[in-house]
Amino acid sequence: MSVVIGHDAIGVNVSRLPPGQAAGYTTGTSGIAWNSSGWAAHPGAVRICQDAAASDRTADVLDVERYAATNSVAAGWCKAAQKTFFAGARPGQRSPALYTSASNVTPLVNALIAGGVTHGCGLWVANWNLSQVQAYADVVNAAGPFPIIGVQWSSGPFYDTDVFSGTWLARVSAILSAAGPPYRHLTRAGDTIGALAKARNATVEHFLGRCAAAYTPADLGLLEAAKLPADVPFYTEHP
Repeated sequence: MSVVIGHDAIGVNVSRLPPGQAAGYTTGTSGIAWNSSGWAAHPGAVRICQDAAASDRTADVLDVERYAATNSVAAGWCKAAQKTFFAGARPGQRSPALYTSASNVTPLVNALIAGGVTHGCGLWVANWNLSQVQAYADVVNAAGPFPIIGVQWSSGPFYDTDVFSGTWLARVSAILSAAGPPYRHLTRAGDTIGALAKARNATVEHFLGRCAAAYTPADLGLLEAAKLPADVPFYTEHP
C-alpha cells in the first residue's frame, strides 16, 4: 500500500498549506469552511464535513470531535455517504471515513456497530504522540472492518500533518455520463467478479457496491433464484 503525506487546514489558513495533498472543510463556521478559491487551489483535496448536523453527505470525511459531529450521528452519516459514493452524486468523492482522536476510536466504533454499520467506514485517527514512522505503520498495516485510512500525527500553528492511504485517496466515485447510468449488463458463463471489476477499472468492493445500489426488483428476483457455487462468503448481523 502506498502512503501519502498530506496537510489539513481551516479556511483562513489555506494559503499557508504546503504543496501536495491537502484536506479542508466543506462546512463549519466562518473561518473554518473553505471557499471556492481554496478548493480550486487544491484540486483533489480531502473534503471534511465539520458541522454537528453532519449535513454534507458527499464529503469524504465526517469530523467527529468536540464542537463537530458526535458519535451518535456517525452511523447515519456513513450510511448516507456510502449511498452518495456509489451513486456518483459528487464525482471524486471517496469512500466514507471518520476523523476522530485515538482516545475516541473504541466508543466511535461501538456507536457505529450499534447503529448498524459493521464495516465499510474508514478511520482517520488523530494521535499527536506518534512519530511519522509510527503513523506510516498504522496506515500500512490497517485491516479489519474499520481500517485506518489516515493518521494525523502532528499539529502546527497553521496546519496539521497527516499520512493517508494512497489506495483510499485514489479510489473515487466515477463521473456519471449524461446518457443516464446506471447501465444494465448481464454476465456470461465463466465470468468472474474480479474480471468484471477490472474491466471497469474498479476494485471488487466498489464494483459490488455500485451494483447493489442499482439493483431493481427484477434483478433481485434473478439473484434470489441464482444457484451459487460452494464457499461463497456472506455476512449477517447475528451468528
